[in-house]
Amino acid sequence: MPALFEVQRAFARALLREDAGEACAHIADDGFGAAGRLRIYRNTCRSTLAATLRLTYPAVEKLVGSGFFEHVAAQYVACHPARSGYLNDYGGEFVAFLAGLGAARELPYLPDVARFEWALSVAANAADAPKIEPTVLLLVDAERHGDLRFTPHPSVSCLELTHPADEIADAVMSGDDAAMAEVDIAARPVHLIVHRGHSGIETERCTARQYGLISRLCAGEALGRVIEAAPEQAPMILAQQLAKGRFSAFTVTA
Repeated sequence: MPALFEVQRAFARALLREDAGEACAHIADDGFGAAGRLRIYRNTCRSTLAATLRLTYPAVEKLVGSGFFEHVAAQYVACHPARSGYLNDYGGEFVAFLAGLGAARELPYLPDVARFEWALSVAANAADAPKIEPTVLLLVDAERHGDLRFTPHPSVSCLELTHPADEIADAVMSGDDAAMAEVDIAARPVHLIVHRGHSGIETERCTARQYGLISRLCAGEALGRVIEAAPEQAPMILAQQLAKGRFSAFTVTA
């Protein structure tokens, strides 16, 4: 009698790699063959994961067309099976997968649009977490303020892009061809902060300077070092991030 773990691994191989031989040995054949039963599970598994990608990347699908997207999604699903039953976590590697496709080079902004849409998904599905009330920082001794390090809210993503993915996604999802035609898709630095704020998903464009300071704070760099880099801007940037609820915790570590 094989261990349950061995049976589960055989079943997983049958679903993902179409290696059904070993799994069939553990499935009753009572008029409907084991291979046929596995085929139903396999098709359901793959179609569910492909549908998850469509929900996460609707602008990407509109840009490439449903037929091409279906083909690419099938390839991705075969290479990147779900690691858990929580499908909101599925599809994070799709950005790199798209960037590696030769066919996607005709739309050089496509990977950036995918990065933006993944950030939106992260913001929408991130776990709830407390947000720092600015007044709490008053309890920290003034001489230790430079040692403050912040933990970003789980919904926060800092995006440094080479195309205006936010404008492209908004235009294509609106279905307005005129709006899409007005978007300047030329490569240029675009800096975005995406998070789930007080009124829902929020996307903010920043200057390169602002983005640098925000990303350093979100990376947990000591506040003193960030202020040294921009003594006039950094305190205001910190106040704005706190007001927007982009930090969920802090430590005081030298």
